[in-house]
Amino acid sequence: MSKQSQLIRQTASALLVCGLITSLLPGFAIAQNQSTSAVAIIPLDGPVLAGKPVTFKLSGNPSNPHWKLGDGATAEGSSVSYTFEKPGIYRVVMGSKVGDTFNELSSAIVRVHTPETVHLPQVILDTDAANEIDDQHAIAYALFSELDVLAITTITWIGWKDQKKQTEPFVDWCGEAASYSELMKVLDLAKQSGLPASRVPMVFRGAKQPFRYLGLTSDTWFNTQPVITDASNAILAAARGASPDNPVWVLPVGPLGNVASALLQARQQGWATEFSRRIRVCWLGGGPDGASTHANGGRDPWAPWVTYKATVEIGTEFVMFLERPTGVSIAFDEATDYDLYPSNPLGDYLKRMTTNYINRWRGEPRATPKGMYDLGVLSYVIGEHLGRPWLTRVEPSILHPQSPFKPERTTGPTNLDVVHEIDVPAMKKNFWDTLNGKPTALPPKKQ
Repeated sequence: MSKQSQLIRQTASALLVCGLITSLLPGFAIAQNQSTSAVAIIPLDGPVLAGKPVTFKLSGNPSNPHWKLGDGATAEGSSVSYTFEKPGIYRVVMGSKVGDTFNELSSAIVRVHTPETVHLPQVILDTDAANEIDDQHAIAYALFSELDVLAITTITWIGWKDQKKQTEPFVDWCGEAASYSELMKVLDLAKQSGLPASRVPMVFRGAKQPFRYLGLTSDTWFNTQPVITDASNAILAAARGASPDNPVWVLPVGPLGNVASALLQARQQGWATEFSRRIRVCWLGGGPDGASTHANGGRDPWAPWVTYKATVEIGTEFVMFLERPTGVSIAFDEATDYDLYPSNPLGDYLKRMTTNYINRWRGEPRATPKGMYDLGVLSYVIGEHLGRPWLTRVEPSILHPQSPFKPERTTGPTNLDVVHEIDVPAMKKNFWDTLNGKPTALPPKKQ
């Protein structure tokens, strides 16, 4: 070993003892008061089955480690073996308990399977539900499909009023609070329309503002401060509870802030490689002219670059399902589609929203057919699982480092796929079948 290598190793060891990670080499993040020795639940190695024991372990050395296992059971110790008797989604929490005071330190979202569900694609839908009517349609599609929806997270659609100062967001109708309220309304209507209790996902609230990135360049993206929320922590928790054989699809249909923050947090906490084995991202956003263009990219224009660079660094699969022209091509026409809504509380609500939208904009080009952009990411996952030819033009790509981060096809190694063209009739049929109680079966993938 060279003297230079010895010096780097000795320096790294000394800094880790102090609980700090600094930029020893180009491209390393400065940890934000965290280190690789921070207390956390170690990611699981395989699926969890009802009636079968699972062992939860810790990294770090907390005092008085205490576990809340999500079904009312508790346990003590740095390693806990437990058997979940019933299938379902559980949030397993580990913390330090002194007397009656519990300090949460880490969590994992654990899907407890039956043999019949262990292969299903697991998803987290990340939505700005108050933005447009396609969000509510996407939530309904996810809930009544055969996808295993672990959680739905919320995010603001409010961008900076002044991009140069980044001190005041736009004041409009679709902040995070409005999106949360709309999501809860749709969930309630779904339950009134027959959604079983076992299909009701967890809900986590996300970013209320975009990233601040003043002073940063495309080469120093890793110094971006994450906007840490329940939603970004839930993405991390889902990764800890996921099997590498069946990574969780995170499906943002709004700005990318929650996903980018989770990637930054995993990087800072020192487990980005394990995170990358358990998470995949399919984002509805951007266009051929750039990832930071159009609605979802433009509202938080730094988040697409952070997401891209972080996923490149750790090898996470990243799919851009372009807002335009791809997403907008999934369009509902007043003459052919509006009679297809089911006659139940949720179907009536969606139809009323769509009709009101058309009446509001009647005579304008945006009125009809109405683009239902957000449905595309869900159809992507379903079609990918089934091997259906719904994706007629997908290009391995890179993003250029100058804003607006234009995608370009590449023949070299890349983790980014850009969806340009799709089979719209097939995707629409799948949506309408699902909403009317005939979701596409998702059998195990053929090997």
